[in-house]
Amino acid sequence: MKIVQLITLVSFIILFSFSCESSIINENVKNLNQITETAKDINVSEFKELINFGSIILDVRRPVEFNAGHLENAININYFDNDFITQVSKLDKSKTLLIHCASGGRSSAAMNKLKGNDFSIMYNMLGGFSAWEKSGFKVVK
Repeated sequence: MKIVQLITLVSFIILFSFSCESSIINENVKNLNQITETAKDINVSEFKELINFGSIILDVRRPVEFNAGHLENAININYFDNDFITQVSKLDKSKTLLIHCASGGRSSAAMNKLKGNDFSIMYNMLGGFSAWEKSGFKVVK
C-alpha cells in the first residue's frame, strides 16, 4: 500500500510542476488525502494481524464489559462518555487505530464519529469482542 501511495505522491508532484493554477494543486492535495485516509470494517483475523504492527487497540465498550475480559494492551474509552472524542484525540494519531466493541455496532459508530479527527487509518472489527472470543484468540481477564 505504501508503494501505491508513493507512486500517487510522485504523480501529483509531477502534475504540480506542470500546473500553474493553485486551485488545481489544492484539488490534487485533497485527492491525495482521500487516498491515504482509511476507515473500514475488517474481519477478526485481519484485526488480529494488524495488532502486531504497533497499532492502538481501542475498546469502546463500557468499563464493566472491559473489566470482564479484553484484548491484551487494549485502551478502554467508553463510547458513551460525554468526552469520548476528547479522550480519543489524546491518542497517538500517527498510529493505526483498531476499534472494537462487543459486537461491532458501537465501534462502527465510533469510527464514523472519529473521521476527520486526524486519525488517517482506522479499522473496525466486525463482530467485535464476541467474534474475537469465538475465534479462540487470547483474552485478558
